[in-house]
Amino acid sequence: MFTDALSAAVGRTRVIFELCESRGVDAASIARRLNLVGLAEPECRAQGEALQNLVIRPNVDAIVDRFYDSLAGMDEFSNFISTNSDAARLKSTQKRYVLGLGVGFDTTRYFEERLRIGSIHQRIGVPQSLYQCSYQSLQYLLIQNIPRQLRSDDSSFGEMIQFILKIAALDMSLAVESYCAARTVALEKSLKNVRGESERLHHLAVTDWLTELHNHSFSRQFLAEALIRAKVDGSPLCVIMADLDHFKAINDSHGHLVGDHVLRIAAARMMSGARDGDEIARYGGEEFLFILPDTDTNGGMDVAERVRLHINGDAIQSGNEQIRVSLSLGVAETCEFDTVDTLIARADAALYEAKRAGRDCVRVKARE
Repeated sequence: MFTDALSAAVGRTRVIFELCESRGVDAASIARRLNLVGLAEPECRAQGEALQNLVIRPNVDAIVDRFYDSLAGMDEFSNFISTNSDAARLKSTQKRYVLGLGVGFDTTRYFEERLRIGSIHQRIGVPQSLYQCSYQSLQYLLIQNIPRQLRSDDSSFGEMIQFILKIAALDMSLAVESYCAARTVALEKSLKNVRGESERLHHLAVTDWLTELHNHSFSRQFLAEALIRAKVDGSPLCVIMADLDHFKAINDSHGHLVGDHVLRIAAARMMSGARDGDEIARYGGEEFLFILPDTDTNGGMDVAERVRLHINGDAIQSGNEQIRVSLSLGVAETCEFDTVDTLIARADAALYEAKRAGRDCVRVKARE
C-alpha cells in the first residue's frame, strides 16, 4: 500500500515468483482461503462489483488523499516520503490498488498480486505494524464512503460493511503472509551469510596460511581430544614430529619465496603419504606434527617411513632450479600418564635422535 516505482521492478524478480509458488496458489488453496474469510458465497462477487461501482470509483481520489493524510503524521510513514514526487508516485500506486480491491478476488491473479504486494513492502522496509494498521484506515474510509441509498437499507448497508471487512481481511492475510515469508527468506539468507563468514573466520583461525594444513594451536587441541579418546577407549595413539633437513640453507641459498614454495610442496607430499584419518599440522617453521589415532608404534613407524620416501623421492622444481629435500622424523606412542606436552616432548626427542643419526631417517622414542 506504500509502493512506488520500485514496485514494477521488484515485482518481476524471481524471489517474488518463488514466494507465490511456495504459498501454493492454486484452486484448492484459493477456495480454502475464501472460505476462511467468508468470501466463498456466490453473491460475494456481486458485492465486489457493488463496492467498486458505488463506493470506490466515484470517490477513489478522495479516498486515496484522505488515506495518505491519515498516515502523514506518522514518523514511520514519513521515513518513506522525502519529496512531493515520492508522495505523488505512492498515491498513484495506491489508487491502482484501491481500484483493484475486490475485483476478481477468487482468481489466481488476484492472490498472486496480493502476495507480491506484501513481499515488496518487506523488501523496501515498510514496518509490518504500520502496514497492518493501515488496513484499518482503509476500511474506515471505504465504510465512510458508502452512499446514502445503501445506508438507508439496513440489510444492504450491513452486507456492504461485511464485504469490506472480509475483502480487507483477505488482502491483509495474503500480504502479511508473503511479507513474513519474504522476511524469513531474507533472514535465512543473512544467517547463511553469517554462517559462511563464521566458517571462513574459523578456517583462518585454525589453518596455516602457507601450507593449508592445520596450525599449531589446532594441532594441540586435536591432540588433547585424541588423548582423552585413547584413554577412554584403551586404543593406541601415536604422534610424529617431522622436520625438513637443512631448511635454513634453502632459504639462505634460494630466498624465502623459494623456501615457501618448498614448504607448500613438502606439505602436499606429507598429505599424500599419510592415511585417511591422520591429522597433519604445521607445528612451526619447517616442523610438522602428525597425530595418528588408533595407531601403535609399528604403525607410526610405517607412516613415518612412507612420508619420508614421499618427501625425498623427486627434487622440487622452482623456476629453473631443482631442490632436493629430505625429512627427519621422530615417533612416540602414548602411555598411561601422557599429556599433550609429554607426548610431544618424546616425539621431539626421537626427532633429535634422527637428526643426530645423520637426518633423512625415522627414530622412535619408546614408551616409558
